[in-house]
Amino acid sequence: MKFVFKPSRVSFALFPLTLVLATACGGSGSPDAGSGVASIIESQVTIPGDSGSAAPYEIEMDVYPQVIKGWLPEYTAFVEAKIDARYLGLTQVKDSRITGLCPNWPKLSNSERLKFWSGLVHAVAVPESGLSRTAIYWETTLPIDSVTGQQIRSEGLLQLSYVDVVNYKYDGGDVSWAFDKTMALADYKSRAKSGNPKRTILNAYSNLNLGLFIMNRLVTKRTTETVQVALGRYWSTMRATSSANSKVKSGLKSYVPDCF
Repeated sequence: MKFVFKPSRVSFALFPLTLVLATACGGSGSPDAGSGVASIIESQVTIPGDSGSAAPYEIEMDVYPQVIKGWLPEYTAFVEAKIDARYLGLTQVKDSRITGLCPNWPKLSNSERLKFWSGLVHAVAVPESGLSRTAIYWETTLPIDSVTGQQIRSEGLLQLSYVDVVNYKYDGGDVSWAFDKTMALADYKSRAKSGNPKRTILNAYSNLNLGLFIMNRLVTKRTTETVQVALGRYWSTMRATSSANSKVKSGLKSYVPDCF
C-alpha cells in the first residue's frame, strides 16, 4: 500500500531484463541462486516497452524461477546482484541515516550491506503483498493512473503501479502496459485481488527491479532524511506510524541478524 507519490525527475540506466512470462506459474525447484541471476544481470537483450510493440515477453523458467506466493533464494540473489551492479549508493549510505534500521551498519562489509538491502526488500514485501507476486490492492484514496486510465492499483511483491514507470522515469524495460493492458483491464473489471501472473508488473523480477529503482531514487536523492523516512514516502509500511512497520523491523532482525 502506498503512502504518497513522489515523482522522480532523473533517470538511471539499467540493464534490460529478459523475462519469463510464457510459463506463468512458479517453478518447483530452487537451483543455485547465484549462477542464474548472474547470467541474467549480464544479459542485455532489449525487450519492447510501452513505446514499442506488445510482442510476447519470453523467459526461461529454469533460469528465473518464480512462485505465486513465497520468497525464493533467487529473489534475494537478484536484489543483491542488481544493487552491486547498479545501485552501490545504497551500500554507501551515511551511518546516521540508517543505524535506526541497522545499528551495526558501520561495522558491516559490502557483502553484509547487500544482505541488509535484500533483507529489507524481503521484509517490506511481507506486509505489502503477503509475498504474493500477483497481489492487487485498489488504492481508492489515490488519483487515476495516467498510464492505465483506471484507479491506481498497487500490484505485485512490492505493490507498485504502472504510473511509477512514468513518474520515476524508469528505464528497466521490463514493465509494459502495452503488453499487459488486456490482461490488466480484465483483472480490474473483475476487481480481482490476485492478477494474471503473465502480466509483466506481476513478474517477481520485474517488480523487484522497478522497486529497487524507486528505492535508489528516494534514498540517494533525499540525503537529508533517514532511509526509513525516505522509503516511507512511497511505502507506508516503512513509516514509524504504520502498524505494519513492526513487521518490517521484526523481519529485518530475522533476515539480517548481523545488523543487531
